[in-house]
Amino acid sequence: MSRIASDVCRAVLAGGEFDHYYSADLYYAGERRIPNVPVTKVRFDEDGSAQVQQSGSCTVVWQDDYGTSITPDSAQGVLAPFGAEIYLYSTIVAGPFIEKVPLGQFRITNVPSAQDEEMLFKGQYITTGSMVDVEFKERLQRVQQDRFDAPSAPTDLTSVWAEIGRQTGLQITRNIADALIPRAVAYQEDRLKAVYDLANVLDATLHMTADGALSMRPNAWPAPIDALYRGDRGTIVSVGKGMATDGVYNRVAVRSTTDGGTAILATAAKTDGPLRAVNADGSRSPWGAVTEFVDSQYVTDTTTALQYAQRELGRVAVIGRRTVPIVETFNPLRERGDVITVERAKKVITGRIKSIERDTGPTQTMQVVING
Repeated sequence: MSRIASDVCRAVLAGGEFDHYYSADLYYAGERRIPNVPVTKVRFDEDGSAQVQQSGSCTVVWQDDYGTSITPDSAQGVLAPFGAEIYLYSTIVAGPFIEKVPLGQFRITNVPSAQDEEMLFKGQYITTGSMVDVEFKERLQRVQQDRFDAPSAPTDLTSVWAEIGRQTGLQITRNIADALIPRAVAYQEDRLKAVYDLANVLDATLHMTADGALSMRPNAWPAPIDALYRGDRGTIVSVGKGMATDGVYNRVAVRSTTDGGTAILATAAKTDGPLRAVNADGSRSPWGAVTEFVDSQYVTDTTTALQYAQRELGRVAVIGRRTVPIVETFNPLRERGDVITVERAKKVITGRIKSIERDTGPTQTMQVVING
């Protein structure tokens, strides 16, 4: 997906010679209360495999000419974890060039520490500054908290996107083709899980954009959007090595029921190569059968179940798939789900970013799923 920035900013980031710092705007009830507040001790993480995919923490540093405090003392405080939001930015500086990159709009979830600096002035104590530690998460955290009181079902089956908008109350950016909802499924307690299940009907997963809207990432890998290089011309600091079987399967079983309550089971299996589930003569293969079980209430017939199983098998039965750590120079444009190419010593490989860890330092660490 990648965050938005100018071509000049992208060139500066690719060159690796720049400074960066964070700032924030503070919002409550949709109103910007305080703009351009300095923040320090920033930690900002993205994890594409989590339900709430973005989280972090920072220290808000505040000082003005009027001796005011922003230490939260009520539920409506500008930093109170009862609806206040923090819009986080990364500013890139290289000589005369400067550009502010929006990172996202986040709900403040916790204030573990806050303090005011005070001094005695003409017989009264006045506030000379505030330092407030805050923790924050993306807006899907509100959807996660808003659980269903009782089982309910969609009232309109004509649009997956419309139903997601109804269930989340978030601004929607429709970046993937819409589809009908196959059946009126009874939602259970977990509203956010229900929304993820709806996104899966479109063969996609949820994605909060930097401007606070809810969009989606396709499960199928799109084309690479950037290339990472080593050496003087690149931004790669290090690329790890390793191989694991996590997330690799050679057999997929899809289970559901028809509208009449009849059980549906469809399977698809790898039949050749080192990942084959069984040998050609029916004997056990060296790796054996490793099955991913998928339960989807939106599968209503055997034909659809078999198509789902074959599609999923194409994603998970990939030899050489592994997750490797990549350290590169700081780049606020990277997002979970981005597909990139990575230059290694002897070849160029393609990967999809699974997670990113950032702080105030000059580098960031990504976990990247590699094919081949």
